[in-house]
Amino acid sequence: MPGRPPSLRAIAAFEAAARHQSFAKAADELNLTHGAISHAIRSLEDRLGSELFDRQGRGVALTEPGRVLAGRVRLGIGLLSDAFETKPWIERSKLVVSVLPGFATRILVPRLKRFRQRHPQIELEIRANWSLAPVGEREIDVGLRYGPGGWASLSAVKLLDETVFPVVSPDYARALPRTPAELLQHDLITHPELSWRVWFAAAGIETTEPRAVLTIDDSVMMLELVKQRAGIALGRSLISQADLASGRLLRLFDVELKADYSYWMVWNPVSPKLANIELFRAWLSEELADFANDGLSEPHDQASQAA
Repeated sequence: MPGRPPSLRAIAAFEAAARHQSFAKAADELNLTHGAISHAIRSLEDRLGSELFDRQGRGVALTEPGRVLAGRVRLGIGLLSDAFETKPWIERSKLVVSVLPGFATRILVPRLKRFRQRHPQIELEIRANWSLAPVGEREIDVGLRYGPGGWASLSAVKLLDETVFPVVSPDYARALPRTPAELLQHDLITHPELSWRVWFAAAGIETTEPRAVLTIDDSVMMLELVKQRAGIALGRSLISQADLASGRLLRLFDVELKADYSYWMVWNPVSPKLANIELFRAWLSEELADFANDGLSEPHDQASQAA
């Protein structure tokens, strides 16, 4: 006959400490003293005969037995959450996806028809908003994020890296620059996260940050300005690819930078919708692999145009 399980208080103390990697933060979250957290975890260690944490000064880190137990505890909590789920079971087939408008417009939405064809049993709700709601809260099941990675308490998979290079309208009012250095004589549009100075350095040109005719913090709007012949900008490869493929934009030169950020998909590891989340992840990864393999437009040959 199975033995009596540990107290829920001890389990909650361990889960919070494992998630925060801190006894103090676990104590704050559960409104307990640091000593109570330490005592609860020590009782679990005595029961299992294994150290669950390495105590490192003020910090703690999970041991291998601790990592194994943390995974099982999270699974158990997920099952408990599932048991107390009050929404109809049919809503399990619905995934709410939070995404930035640029990614939604340029990358996700044009491909959703194929997802529907492959998984007609899954209903998607896309919430495209600059103010991204936290995943796992306010009913957000999946987050599509552009960032450096590292989301606490969430599962995450990198979808795709991105590169940055100059783009221009084919109807640009002036003769296109023949060399990277000639760009310094043109109207440059800047984005706070895309540095022209760094791009010029990669091209072998040392300069201060060039003077810009315009700065804008929206990558999609920036490309719209370029298409309106307002200047030349550093375009992000995925966001600009459709315009490059259609000829609405031209890429200048073969010098490119790896973007500081990447595209990620994040989700709650104890979500009751994990099966459908995995189907969405597999589909999106496949779509983006094809997206990358389509290839970017080749750099425009300025010499041929001049001839």
